[in-house]
Parts: sequence; structure tokens; C-alpha cells
Amino acid sequence: MTRFGLNVRLAAAGAMALALAACDDRSGRVDAPEPASLADLSAMDALPYAEPARVEYQAPAQGYAWAERAYGLQRAVYDTPPDYGFDYGGVEPLAWETEDDWVMYAEPWDDGYRYYYYEPGAAYPYFVRDGDYGYGYGAGGVLVAVFDAGGRYLPADVVYRVAPMAGRYYLRGHDLRSAGDRARRIRVTEEVWARRAPRVIRTADPWLRAARNDRDWRAWRGRDQDRELRRFEPEAERRAVRARQWREHSGRRAVVALRAQDHGRPHDAEVRQPDRRRFEADRREQARQAAQERRQVARAERQRQQQVGDQRPERELRMVRDDRQRQVERRQVGRRQFEQRQRRPAEQQQAGQQAQRQPPQRQQQAQARSAEQQGRPAAGRERGPGAGRGHDKKD
Repeated sequence: MTRFGLNVRLAAAGAMALALAACDDRSGRVDAPEPASLADLSAMDALPYAEPARVEYQAPAQGYAWAERAYGLQRAVYDTPPDYGFDYGGVEPLAWETEDDWVMYAEPWDDGYRYYYYEPGAAYPYFVRDGDYGYGYGAGGVLVAVFDAGGRYLPADVVYRVAPMAGRYYLRGHDLRSAGDRARRIRVTEEVWARRAPRVIRTADPWLRAARNDRDWRAWRGRDQDRELRRFEPEAERRAVRARQWREHSGRRAVVALRAQDHGRPHDAEVRQPDRRRFEADRREQARQAAQERRQVARAERQRQQQVGDQRPERELRMVRDDRQRQVERRQVGRRQFEQRQRRPAEQQQAGQQAQRQPPQRQQQAQARSAEQQGRPAAGRERGPGAGRGHDKKD
């Protein structure tokens, strides 16, 4: 569709919106969204129809995670050659796959690329990014968050406004994933990558800069403690080695210049020279930013370990105090047992002496009782005759 045709459609859409607003004066009516831009209409015309994405708007505390995963994956592969390409309707999307099966596709579009990001084993993207917006998708393709090109977290009204485009991108991402699984994989030669790398880097850099520079996004990352980025660190290290090998490969500049001559366009090398300079400058800036982030992570880890170390003496001191207390209690118990063992012979000896003294005492008591019993009959005999004589005399 020509730009004139798009202008006609845009004017017609605006006129219809104004007519509807004039006919309906109900105060509770929600204002219609702003008309789509020419770029949006052009992109939608190039995509098959799909239902608008269902919206379940997430607050930034949850929604940033989708953009952070896309940033982490793209940062990990950044300026490294793609793993393969594949044919899709006459164009050749590029594909990067991590060792743990995260996938990023770059689909040629206009003078740049659209990017699709997939979790391991997923048939649909969790994030799609074009030149204007980044779209985050939850389960079932619901649209949960939208970001602008500068990394700003957009409000809910914008999310609803771009839902039609998000629905088409989600379906497009599924078709791309299916084609990437079915189609023959095309090796991306060094010559091809040398030609396409500047455009890939040029369309990747704004997103990477937005993730580093947006204040709210950085604050969220700090609260998240780089958890989403750490999952891609092994892949970033592996890719860094490959990127260095690619850049240091001998004769690469000669290959690029020779290709320009073969196409009969010697001026192409001059045209691409600024892109290559930007490529190298951006690569150095990316390396510097990555090193700074690694230092921040290392510093945070040292602080955490220091906090743990500061707590350790207190725990150890408490353990020492508890151990000493137990030792004191054990010594007290041992001392009481020792004293009991020391007292036991003396108590036994005293009991034996008492047992030895008891027989003479019992003998003396028996003799005393016997003497008392013997004295009682004698006294009775002495009283008996006298008492009888007195009785007889009275009578």
C-alpha cells in the first residue's frame, strides 16, 4: 500500500472517530484511542490478521521481568554471529540459540529487524520488539506489559491501544518458530554476517541502551539483584570468546572489500564504514557496561559475604558461651557425684559402728528387765504373812 493510501485511511479513521464523538454525548463514554501511526498501519498491513491480544496489565514490579529477560538474552548474543538462518516466505530470519535452549529470532523488516524471544521449548514468544515498542506476553498470549523504544514502562491505556498489533506479532512469532523448526537451517557465512552485522547491531543497540539508561528499569534491576541477567551469564561468556575470534580473524576486511567490488559497488564499503565505526564503538561501550555490571554484581556479592561474616562471630561467640555453660554443668554434676562417692565409705563405717554398739545395749536392757522381774516376787512374799496376822487379830 502506498503512503498516499495510508494517509487516506488515516484521515478517514480520524473523521469517523470525530463523527462518533459528536453523535454520542454520554458523559460515561470512554474516549476512543488515538489513531494508529503510519508506521503502525504499514506494519499491520504486512502481517496476517489476528485477534487483538487480550490484556492483563501487570504493574512494573512484575512486568519488568519480561523486558529484562529479552535484554539479558540479547545482551548475551549481542555482536556474535547467528547460529543459523532459515527461509521464511522469501526472507532469511537469523537465529541465536543458547546452550540451554533460549532462542532469539531477528526477522528482516523495512530497513531493520524485528526481534522475537522464546523461552526453552516454547512455541510462542514471551517478548517481541520492533522499532517502536517491546511487547511482553504471559500465558496464552495475554499482553501484560509494553515498553517504548527508550525503555519506559507504558501505562495501561497504551497497552490497550497497541493490543491489535501485539496480537498479530504473537501469531507471527508462532509462525516463525514453526518455520524455524521445520525449515532447513542455512549456515550464515562470514561474508553474509559481515554484510548484515551492522544493521543487526544498529537495531539492537537502542534496546540495550534503554535497558542500561532507564532509571526506573535500573532501580527494578537493583531490587531484583540481577537475577534475570545471571541466567544468561554463561552464554555471554561463551559468546564473547566467539565474537573475539570472529573479529580477530585474519583477512576479514579484505573479504568485505572484495565483496563490494564483486557487486560492482565500490562505494558500498565507504557507506558501511560509518556503520563499522559505530559497530566498534558500540561494542566497546557494551563491553564496558558489561564489565561494570559484573563489578557491581561482584561488589554486591562481597557485601553479602561481609554481612554474613559480620554475623558469624556473634554466632560463634554464642556457640562458645553455650559450650562453656554445658562444660560448667557437666563439672558440677561430676563434682556432686565425686562428693557422693567420697561420703559413701564414711556413711557405711558409721552404720557399722552403730550396728556394733546395738547388741551390748540390748543385753543390758534385757538384764535390767530380768532383774526387775526377779525383784517383784520377793517383795510379795515379804508382805504376805504380816497382812494375814493382822486380819486374824482383828477378828
